[in-house]
Amino acid sequence: MSYWTMLMIKAHDGNGEAIAQAHIKRRCVEEAQETIPGFLHGETMLSAEDPGLVCVMCTWKDEAAYQEWLNSPVRAKQTSDLAGVISANITTNSFRSIHTVAKPE
Repeated sequence: MSYWTMLMIKAHDGNGEAIAQAHIKRRCVEEAQETIPGFLHGETMLSAEDPGLVCVMCTWKDEAAYQEWLNSPVRAKQTSDLAGVISANITTNSFRSIHTVAKPE
């Protein structure tokens, strides 16, 4: 089963849209997809209730793929590039998938 990560970014100034756009412009999710073979899916989302909250949710083949991303020089460069742009509290939660239901296509 897959491995999911949720990067929660809470903007200090309450402007989650600006943080989301900086993350998108920097191509953070795209670079994960391009450099980590075990990357499966990524999505950047703004909270419907809190305009200062951004969630970046990614699905990985397994925990090893996510660890590869954590150790990637590409990720380190992204973090460095965005450090001066993003003023926020950032937390990450990880989940192992144990049950999946999908609508048939």
